[in-house]
Amino acid sequence: MLTIGAAVVATVLVVVGVVVATRPDPEPVAIPDPGDVRATDSFVDSMGVAVQLYQQSSRYELLARTLGDLGVRHIRTGGQGELFFRHVNELHDEHGIKTLLVMDPREGYAGDEVVTEGLLPVLGAAEGVEGPNEWDINEDLEYEGQPWPEGVVTFANEMHDSIKGYEDDDQEVQSAVRSLTVVSPSVADPDSVDEILDVRCDVAAMHSYPGGRLPDEDLTTKWIPAALRLCDGKGVVSTESGYCNTLSPEGCTNQGGVSERASAKYAVRHYFEYFRAGVERDYLYNLSTDDWDLFLDSDGDRKPAFYAVRDTIDLLADPGATYHPTRFDLTVSATDEAGGLVDDVHHVVLQKRDGSYWVAVWANTLSYPAGEECCDIETSRQVTIDLPRSMTSTVYEPTFSGTSPVAEYAASSELRLTVPDHVLLVRLDEAPTSSSESSPPSQD
Repeated sequence: MLTIGAAVVATVLVVVGVVVATRPDPEPVAIPDPGDVRATDSFVDSMGVAVQLYQQSSRYELLARTLGDLGVRHIRTGGQGELFFRHVNELHDEHGIKTLLVMDPREGYAGDEVVTEGLLPVLGAAEGVEGPNEWDINEDLEYEGQPWPEGVVTFANEMHDSIKGYEDDDQEVQSAVRSLTVVSPSVADPDSVDEILDVRCDVAAMHSYPGGRLPDEDLTTKWIPAALRLCDGKGVVSTESGYCNTLSPEGCTNQGGVSERASAKYAVRHYFEYFRAGVERDYLYNLSTDDWDLFLDSDGDRKPAFYAVRDTIDLLADPGATYHPTRFDLTVSATDEAGGLVDDVHHVVLQKRDGSYWVAVWANTLSYPAGEECCDIETSRQVTIDLPRSMTSTVYEPTFSGTSPVAEYAASSELRLTVPDHVLLVRLDEAPTSSSESSPPSQD
Protein backbone atom coordinates (compact mmCIF):
# COMPACT_ATOMS: atom_id res chain seq x y z
CA MET A 1 0.00 0.00 0.00
CA LEU A 2 1.22 3.45 -0.89
CA THR A 3 2.56 5.51 1.98
CA ILE A 4 2.67 9.06 0.67
CA GLY A 5 4.59 10.46 3.61
CA ALA A 6 7.38 7.93 3.12
CA ALA A 7 7.54 7.89 -0.65
CA VAL A 8 10.67 9.12 -2.34
CA VAL A 9 9.83 12.23 -4.35
CA ALA A 10 11.82 13.32 -7.40
CA THR A 11 13.48 16.70 -6.88
CA VAL A 12 15.69 19.21 -8.61
CA LEU A 13 18.88 19.80 -6.63
CA VAL A 14 20.76 23.10 -6.91
CA VAL A 15 24.26 23.12 -5.43
CA VAL A 16 26.80 25.91 -6.05
CA GLY A 17 25.11 26.92 -9.26
CA VAL A 18 25.00 23.40 -10.66
CA VAL A 19 21.55 22.00 -11.50
CA VAL A 20 20.98 18.24 -11.39
CA ALA A 21 17.59 17.57 -12.98
CA THR A 22 15.39 14.51 -12.82
CA ARG A 23 14.28 12.51 -15.83
CA PRO A 24 11.77 14.45 -18.00
CA ASP A 25 8.12 13.68 -17.39
CA PRO A 26 6.91 10.83 -19.61
CA GLU A 27 4.51 11.43 -22.44
CA PRO A 28 0.87 10.91 -21.43
CA VAL A 29 -0.85 7.84 -22.84
CA ALA A 30 -3.83 8.36 -25.11
CA ILE A 31 -7.33 7.22 -24.25
CA PRO A 32 -8.44 4.62 -26.85
CA ASP A 33 -11.04 5.63 -29.43
CA PRO A 34 -14.45 5.28 -27.70
CA GLY A 35 -15.95 4.17 -31.00
CA ASP A 36 -14.01 0.92 -30.65
CA VAL A 37 -16.70 -0.87 -28.66
CA ARG A 38 -15.75 -3.62 -26.22
CA ALA A 39 -17.84 -6.43 -24.78
CA THR A 40 -19.65 -5.78 -21.52
CA ASP A 41 -18.18 -9.00 -20.15
CA SER A 42 -14.64 -7.83 -20.92
CA PHE A 43 -15.30 -4.92 -18.58
CA VAL A 44 -16.56 -7.25 -15.85
CA ASP A 45 -13.49 -9.41 -16.39
CA SER A 46 -11.25 -6.38 -15.86
CA MET A 47 -12.58 -5.91 -12.30
CA GLY A 48 -10.60 -7.30 -9.40
CA VAL A 49 -10.29 -6.90 -5.63
CA ALA A 50 -7.21 -7.03 -3.41
CA VAL A 51 -7.99 -9.28 -0.45
CA GLN A 52 -6.23 -9.78 2.89
CA LEU A 53 -6.86 -13.50 2.72
CA TYR A 54 -3.76 -14.60 4.62
CA GLN A 55 -3.69 -11.86 7.22
CA GLN A 56 -7.37 -12.33 8.09
CA SER A 57 -7.74 -16.08 7.71
CA SER A 58 -9.88 -16.19 10.87
CA ARG A 59 -12.55 -14.20 8.99
CA TYR A 60 -12.33 -16.30 5.86
CA GLU A 61 -16.00 -17.33 5.86
CA LEU A 62 -17.07 -13.67 5.90
CA LEU A 63 -14.61 -12.70 3.18
CA ALA A 64 -15.53 -15.68 0.99
CA ARG A 65 -19.26 -15.05 1.32
CA THR A 66 -18.74 -11.37 0.47
CA LEU A 67 -16.64 -12.19 -2.59
CA GLY A 68 -19.16 -14.74 -3.80
CA ASP A 69 -22.03 -12.28 -3.50
CA LEU A 70 -19.99 -9.44 -4.99
CA GLY A 71 -19.47 -11.36 -8.22
CA VAL A 72 -15.84 -10.47 -8.98
CA ARG A 73 -13.85 -13.15 -10.77
CA HIS A 74 -10.34 -12.05 -9.81
CA ILE A 75 -8.57 -11.36 -6.53
CA ARG A 76 -5.02 -10.40 -5.65
CA THR A 77 -3.54 -11.69 -2.40
CA GLY A 78 -0.36 -12.99 -0.83
CA GLY A 79 0.37 -15.69 1.71
CA GLN A 80 1.63 -19.18 2.28
CA GLY A 81 0.83 -22.35 4.19
CA GLU A 82 -1.76 -25.11 4.06
CA LEU A 83 -4.69 -23.01 5.33
CA PHE A 84 -3.99 -20.20 2.87
CA PHE A 85 -3.74 -22.63 -0.05
CA ARG A 86 -6.99 -24.29 0.97
CA HIS A 87 -8.79 -20.96 1.00
CA VAL A 88 -7.45 -19.99 -2.45
CA ASN A 89 -8.64 -23.32 -3.84
CA GLU A 90 -12.04 -23.05 -2.18
CA LEU A 91 -12.66 -19.60 -3.65
CA HIS A 92 -11.98 -21.04 -7.08
CA ASP A 93 -13.97 -24.23 -6.63
CA GLU A 94 -17.00 -22.60 -4.99
CA HIS A 95 -17.09 -19.16 -6.66
CA GLY A 96 -14.97 -19.47 -9.80
CA ILE A 97 -12.49 -16.86 -8.53
CA LYS A 98 -8.96 -16.82 -9.95
CA THR A 99 -6.08 -15.51 -7.82
CA LEU A 100 -3.06 -13.35 -8.60
CA LEU A 101 -0.50 -14.43 -5.98
CA VAL A 102 1.95 -11.92 -4.55
CA MET A 103 5.32 -13.59 -4.05
CA ASP A 104 7.60 -11.86 -1.55
CA PRO A 105 10.59 -12.98 0.51
CA ARG A 106 8.71 -11.67 3.56
CA GLU A 107 6.33 -14.62 3.13
CA GLY A 108 9.26 -17.02 3.23
CA TYR A 109 9.59 -17.52 -0.51
CA ALA A 110 12.81 -17.83 -2.51
CA GLY A 111 12.62 -16.74 -6.12
CA ASP A 112 13.68 -20.08 -7.58
CA GLU A 113 11.30 -22.04 -5.34
CA VAL A 114 8.00 -20.23 -5.94
CA VAL A 115 6.64 -22.97 -8.20
CA THR A 116 7.10 -25.84 -5.78
CA GLU A 117 6.47 -23.85 -2.60
CA GLY A 118 3.69 -21.49 -3.67
CA LEU A 119 2.15 -22.39 -7.04
CA LEU A 120 1.71 -26.14 -7.34
CA PRO A 121 -0.59 -26.30 -4.27
CA VAL A 122 -3.00 -23.84 -5.94
CA LEU A 123 -2.21 -24.31 -9.62
CA GLY A 124 -5.82 -24.69 -10.73
CA ALA A 125 -6.86 -21.52 -8.90
CA ALA A 126 -3.89 -19.31 -9.80
CA GLU A 127 -3.76 -17.07 -12.86
CA GLY A 128 -0.46 -15.32 -12.21
CA VAL A 129 2.18 -14.17 -9.77
CA GLU A 130 3.33 -10.70 -8.78
CA GLY A 131 6.80 -9.76 -7.58
CA PRO A 132 7.72 -8.23 -4.21
CA ASN A 133 5.49 -5.50 -2.82
CA GLU A 134 6.69 -1.87 -2.57
CA TRP A 135 10.26 -2.46 -1.47
CA ASP A 136 11.16 1.02 -2.67
CA ILE A 137 9.76 2.44 0.59
CA ASN A 138 11.11 -0.36 2.82
CA GLU A 139 14.82 0.30 3.05
CA ASP A 140 15.44 -2.39 5.69
CA LEU A 141 14.35 -5.29 3.46
CA GLU A 142 16.91 -7.60 1.87
CA TYR A 143 16.96 -10.70 -0.29
CA GLU A 144 20.09 -12.86 -0.25
CA GLY A 145 21.88 -9.96 1.44
CA GLN A 146 20.80 -7.50 -1.26
CA PRO A 147 18.64 -4.45 -0.43
CA TRP A 148 16.43 -2.48 -2.81
CA PRO A 149 16.69 -2.49 -5.78
CA GLU A 150 19.16 -5.34 -6.36
CA GLY A 151 17.33 -7.75 -4.06
CA VAL A 152 14.01 -7.19 -5.82
CA VAL A 153 15.51 -7.62 -9.30
CA THR A 154 17.26 -10.83 -8.23
CA PHE A 155 14.13 -12.31 -6.70
CA ALA A 156 11.85 -11.25 -9.57
CA ASN A 157 14.13 -12.70 -12.23
CA GLU A 158 14.58 -15.96 -10.33
CA MET A 159 10.78 -16.16 -10.02
CA HIS A 160 10.23 -15.43 -13.71
CA ASP A 161 12.79 -17.95 -14.88
CA SER A 162 11.58 -20.68 -12.54
CA ILE A 163 8.04 -20.31 -13.92
CA LYS A 164 8.80 -19.89 -17.61
CA GLY A 165 11.42 -22.64 -17.56
CA TYR A 166 9.54 -25.07 -15.33
CA GLU A 167 9.86 -28.74 -16.27
CA ASP A 168 7.56 -31.55 -15.19
CA ASP A 169 6.91 -35.10 -16.36
CA ASP A 170 3.25 -34.17 -16.54
CA GLN A 171 3.08 -31.98 -19.65
CA GLU A 172 -0.27 -30.46 -18.63
CA VAL A 173 1.21 -29.30 -15.32
CA GLN A 174 4.31 -27.96 -17.06
CA SER A 175 2.19 -26.04 -19.57
CA ALA A 176 -0.10 -24.68 -16.85
CA VAL A 177 2.85 -23.32 -14.87
CA ARG A 178 4.62 -21.80 -17.86
CA SER A 179 1.44 -20.08 -19.05
CA LEU A 180 0.95 -18.18 -15.79
CA THR A 181 1.25 -14.40 -16.08
CA VAL A 182 4.31 -12.99 -14.33
CA VAL A 183 3.60 -9.49 -13.04
CA SER A 184 6.44 -7.14 -12.15
CA PRO A 185 7.27 -6.10 -8.60
CA SER A 186 5.23 -3.12 -7.41
CA VAL A 187 6.55 0.28 -6.35
CA ALA A 188 4.97 3.00 -4.23
CA ASP A 189 6.69 5.82 -6.11
CA PRO A 190 6.32 5.59 -9.90
CA ASP A 191 9.79 7.08 -10.42
CA SER A 192 11.23 3.99 -8.71
CA VAL A 193 10.58 1.88 -11.81
CA ASP A 194 13.80 3.28 -13.29
CA GLU A 195 15.70 1.28 -10.68
CA ILE A 196 14.20 -2.08 -11.64
CA LEU A 197 14.09 -1.87 -15.44
CA ASP A 198 16.01 -5.15 -15.67
CA VAL A 199 13.21 -7.29 -14.21
CA ARG A 200 11.78 -9.95 -16.52
CA CYS A 201 7.98 -9.95 -16.60
CA ASP A 202 4.88 -10.29 -18.76
CA VAL A 203 2.99 -7.24 -17.51
CA ALA A 204 3.74 -4.31 -15.19
CA ALA A 205 2.15 -3.72 -11.80
CA MET A 206 1.27 -0.27 -10.56
CA HIS A 207 -0.09 0.97 -7.23
CA SER A 208 -1.79 4.06 -8.57
CA TYR A 209 -3.52 5.44 -5.48
CA PRO A 210 -5.32 8.71 -6.29
CA GLY A 211 -4.63 10.19 -2.84
CA GLY A 212 -8.33 10.77 -2.13
CA ARG A 213 -8.79 12.71 -5.35
CA LEU A 214 -10.41 11.78 -8.68
CA PRO A 215 -10.15 8.09 -9.64
CA ASP A 216 -8.10 8.95 -12.73
CA GLU A 217 -5.73 11.29 -10.86
CA ASP A 218 -2.35 11.20 -12.67
CA LEU A 219 -3.38 7.90 -14.31
CA THR A 220 -2.50 8.64 -17.93
CA THR A 221 0.12 11.30 -17.24
CA LYS A 222 2.22 9.60 -14.56
CA TRP A 223 1.22 6.12 -13.43
CA ILE A 224 0.65 4.28 -16.72
CA PRO A 225 3.60 5.90 -18.56
CA ALA A 226 5.91 4.94 -15.70
CA ALA A 227 4.61 1.36 -15.53
CA LEU A 228 5.02 0.93 -19.29
CA ARG A 229 8.77 1.36 -18.83
CA LEU A 230 8.72 -2.14 -17.34
CA CYS A 231 8.17 -5.46 -19.11
CA ASP A 232 8.99 -3.94 -22.52
CA GLY A 233 5.75 -1.96 -22.39
CA LYS A 234 3.63 -5.10 -22.86
CA GLY A 235 0.81 -3.98 -20.57
CA VAL A 236 -0.24 -2.66 -17.17
CA VAL A 237 -2.23 -4.08 -14.27
CA SER A 238 -3.23 -1.99 -11.27
CA THR A 239 -2.75 -4.41 -8.38
CA GLU A 240 -3.61 -1.83 -5.71
CA SER A 241 -5.55 1.41 -5.78
CA GLY A 242 -8.52 2.84 -3.98
CA TYR A 243 -9.99 4.76 -1.08
CA CYS A 244 -10.78 4.34 2.59
CA ASN A 245 -13.36 5.96 4.86
CA THR A 246 -11.18 7.33 7.68
CA LEU A 247 -12.15 11.01 7.58
CA SER A 248 -8.97 12.77 8.63
CA PRO A 249 -5.93 14.13 6.80
CA GLU A 250 -3.86 11.33 8.36
CA GLY A 251 -6.34 8.64 7.33
CA CYS A 252 -5.65 6.20 4.52
CA THR A 253 -1.89 6.35 5.12
CA ASN A 254 -1.85 10.16 4.92
CA GLN A 255 -3.99 10.30 1.79
CA GLY A 256 -7.19 11.39 3.52
CA GLY A 257 -10.37 9.36 3.52
CA VAL A 258 -13.70 9.97 1.82
CA SER A 259 -17.26 9.21 2.86
CA GLU A 260 -18.86 5.83 2.25
CA ARG A 261 -21.19 7.46 -0.27
CA ALA A 262 -18.26 8.97 -2.18
CA SER A 263 -16.29 5.72 -2.14
CA ALA A 264 -19.30 3.94 -3.69
CA LYS A 265 -19.29 6.51 -6.50
CA TYR A 266 -15.53 6.32 -6.88
CA ALA A 267 -15.38 2.50 -6.85
CA VAL A 268 -17.48 2.08 -10.00
CA ARG A 269 -15.90 5.12 -11.65
CA HIS A 270 -12.44 3.74 -10.83
CA TYR A 271 -13.13 0.52 -12.67
CA PHE A 272 -14.45 2.40 -15.70
CA GLU A 273 -11.66 4.99 -15.76
CA TYR A 274 -9.01 2.27 -15.70
CA PHE A 275 -10.81 0.19 -18.33
CA ARG A 276 -11.20 3.32 -20.45
CA ALA A 277 -7.46 4.00 -20.19
CA GLY A 278 -6.48 0.49 -21.29
CA VAL A 279 -5.44 -0.99 -17.92
CA GLU A 280 -5.79 -4.76 -18.25
CA ARG A 281 -7.13 -5.36 -14.75
CA ASP A 282 -7.91 -3.11 -11.80
CA TYR A 283 -7.74 -4.62 -8.29
CA LEU A 284 -9.45 -2.22 -5.90
CA TYR A 285 -7.95 -2.09 -2.43
CA ASN A 286 -9.39 -3.84 -0.49
CA LEU A 287 -11.53 -6.46 1.24
CA SER A 288 -10.19 -7.00 4.73
CA THR A 289 -12.46 -5.58 7.52
CA ASP A 290 -9.63 -3.20 8.49
CA ASP A 291 -9.50 0.60 8.12
CA TRP A 292 -8.87 0.29 4.39
CA ASP A 293 -11.80 -2.04 3.68
CA LEU A 294 -13.83 -0.62 0.81
CA PHE A 295 -16.67 -3.13 1.06
CA LEU A 296 -17.18 -4.07 4.74
CA ASP A 297 -17.12 -2.23 8.05
CA SER A 298 -15.39 -3.62 11.13
CA ASP A 299 -18.57 -5.52 12.09
CA GLY A 300 -18.73 -7.18 8.70
CA ASP A 301 -21.71 -5.14 7.49
CA ARG A 302 -21.69 -4.23 3.81
CA LYS A 303 -20.89 -0.68 2.76
CA PRO A 304 -22.48 1.18 -0.18
CA ALA A 305 -19.49 0.35 -2.42
CA PHE A 306 -20.33 -3.34 -2.13
CA TYR A 307 -23.80 -2.85 -3.56
CA ALA A 308 -22.60 -0.41 -6.22
CA VAL A 309 -20.01 -2.86 -7.57
CA ARG A 310 -22.29 -5.90 -7.23
CA ASP A 311 -25.14 -4.28 -9.12
CA THR A 312 -22.83 -3.03 -11.88
CA ILE A 313 -21.55 -6.57 -12.37
CA ASP A 314 -25.10 -7.96 -12.35
CA LEU A 315 -26.13 -5.57 -15.14
CA LEU A 316 -23.09 -6.08 -17.37
CA ALA A 317 -22.00 -9.69 -16.89
CA ASP A 318 -22.41 -11.60 -20.15
CA PRO A 319 -20.23 -14.72 -19.98
CA GLY A 320 -19.75 -17.03 -22.91
CA ALA A 321 -17.60 -17.58 -25.96
CA THR A 322 -15.39 -14.76 -27.20
CA TYR A 323 -17.53 -12.00 -28.65
CA HIS A 324 -16.43 -9.23 -30.99
CA PRO A 325 -18.66 -6.14 -30.77
CA THR A 326 -19.38 -3.89 -33.73
CA ARG A 327 -18.22 -0.30 -33.94
CA PHE A 328 -20.72 2.27 -32.69
CA ASP A 329 -20.01 5.98 -33.19
CA LEU A 330 -21.84 8.35 -30.91
CA THR A 331 -21.03 11.81 -29.57
CA VAL A 332 -21.41 13.05 -26.03
CA SER A 333 -21.61 16.74 -25.17
CA ALA A 334 -22.21 18.30 -21.76
CA THR A 335 -22.98 21.61 -20.09
CA ASP A 336 -22.85 22.77 -16.49
CA GLU A 337 -25.65 24.40 -14.50
CA ALA A 338 -24.92 27.75 -16.14
CA GLY A 339 -25.17 26.24 -19.62
CA GLY A 340 -21.47 26.42 -20.38
CA LEU A 341 -19.80 23.59 -22.26
CA VAL A 342 -17.67 21.29 -20.08
CA ASP A 343 -15.31 18.42 -20.90
CA ASP A 344 -15.47 16.55 -17.58
CA VAL A 345 -18.06 13.97 -18.64
CA HIS A 346 -16.49 10.62 -19.51
CA HIS A 347 -18.06 7.62 -21.19
CA VAL A 348 -17.39 4.05 -22.30
CA VAL A 349 -19.37 2.13 -24.93
CA LEU A 350 -19.93 -1.62 -24.53
CA GLN A 351 -22.02 -4.27 -26.25
CA LYS A 352 -23.68 -7.51 -25.17
CA ARG A 353 -24.10 -10.66 -27.20
CA ASP A 354 -27.79 -9.87 -27.69
CA GLY A 355 -26.75 -6.82 -29.73
CA SER A 356 -27.66 -4.19 -27.14
CA TYR A 357 -25.19 -1.36 -26.59
CA TRP A 358 -24.45 -0.10 -23.08
CA VAL A 359 -23.10 3.40 -22.54
CA ALA A 360 -21.51 4.10 -19.17
CA VAL A 361 -21.44 7.86 -18.56
CA TRP A 362 -20.46 9.93 -15.53
CA ALA A 363 -19.32 13.38 -14.44
CA ASN A 364 -15.63 13.13 -13.58
CA THR A 365 -15.85 15.56 -10.67
CA LEU A 366 -14.82 15.53 -7.02
CA SER A 367 -17.34 13.76 -4.80
CA TYR A 368 -15.78 14.49 -1.40
CA PRO A 369 -13.01 16.75 0.01
CA ALA A 370 -10.57 14.03 1.07
CA GLY A 371 -9.50 14.01 4.71
CA GLU A 372 -12.26 16.31 5.93
CA GLU A 373 -15.22 15.38 8.08
CA CYS A 374 -17.90 17.41 6.44
CA CYS A 375 -19.79 17.01 3.27
CA ASP A 376 -20.50 14.99 0.18
CA ILE A 377 -20.39 16.90 -3.09
CA GLU A 378 -23.20 16.23 -5.55
CA THR A 379 -22.52 17.36 -9.11
CA SER A 380 -24.54 16.85 -12.28
CA ARG A 381 -24.18 17.76 -15.94
CA GLN A 382 -26.72 18.18 -18.69
CA VAL A 383 -25.64 15.66 -21.30
CA THR A 384 -26.71 15.12 -24.88
CA ILE A 385 -25.89 11.79 -26.53
CA ASP A 386 -26.21 11.82 -30.32
CA LEU A 387 -26.68 8.29 -31.68
CA PRO A 388 -25.88 7.04 -35.18
CA ARG A 389 -29.51 5.95 -35.61
CA SER A 390 -32.83 5.92 -33.78
CA MET A 391 -32.77 3.58 -30.76
CA THR A 392 -34.75 2.95 -27.59
CA SER A 393 -33.03 3.74 -24.28
CA THR A 394 -33.21 2.30 -20.78
CA VAL A 395 -31.32 4.03 -17.97
CA TYR A 396 -29.90 2.40 -14.82
CA GLU A 397 -28.14 3.89 -11.77
CA PRO A 398 -26.30 0.87 -10.30
CA THR A 399 -24.34 2.88 -7.73
CA PHE A 400 -27.41 3.73 -5.65
CA SER A 401 -30.54 2.40 -7.38
CA GLY A 402 -29.78 -1.26 -7.98
CA THR A 403 -30.54 -3.12 -11.19
CA SER A 404 -34.04 -1.78 -11.92
CA PRO A 405 -34.46 0.84 -14.66
CA VAL A 406 -34.85 4.44 -13.47
CA ALA A 407 -36.03 5.76 -16.86
CA GLU A 408 -37.06 4.50 -20.30
CA TYR A 409 -37.20 6.47 -23.54
CA ALA A 410 -38.89 5.84 -26.87
CA ALA A 411 -36.83 5.47 -30.02
CA SER A 412 -34.79 8.54 -30.90
CA SER A 413 -31.38 9.42 -32.29
CA GLU A 414 -30.83 11.95 -29.51
CA LEU A 415 -30.86 11.33 -25.77
CA ARG A 416 -30.77 14.09 -23.16
CA LEU A 417 -29.87 13.15 -19.61
CA THR A 418 -28.94 14.67 -16.29
CA VAL A 419 -25.72 12.84 -15.49
CA PRO A 420 -24.46 12.77 -11.87
CA ASP A 421 -20.98 12.18 -10.47
CA HIS A 422 -21.69 8.46 -10.36
CA VAL A 423 -22.05 6.09 -13.29
CA LEU A 424 -25.23 5.87 -15.31
CA LEU A 425 -25.64 2.83 -17.54
CA VAL A 426 -27.73 3.46 -20.65
CA ARG A 427 -28.92 0.41 -22.57
CA LEU A 428 -29.55 1.10 -26.25
CA ASP A 429 -31.63 -1.26 -28.38
CA GLU A 430 -32.52 -1.15 -32.03
CA ALA A 431 -35.85 0.58 -32.60
CA PRO A 432 -38.63 -1.91 -33.37
CA THR A 433 -39.73 -2.03 -36.97
CA SER A 434 -43.12 -3.22 -38.17
CA SER A 435 -45.48 -2.46 -40.97
CA SER A 436 -47.71 -0.46 -38.65
CA GLU A 437 -44.82 1.63 -37.40
CA SER A 438 -43.27 2.16 -40.82
CA SER A 439 -46.54 3.30 -42.40
CA PRO A 440 -48.17 6.65 -41.66
CA PRO A 441 -51.26 6.48 -39.45
CA SER A 442 -54.59 6.26 -41.25
CA GLN A 443 -56.74 9.40 -41.50
CA ASP A 444 -60.45 9.06 -40.72
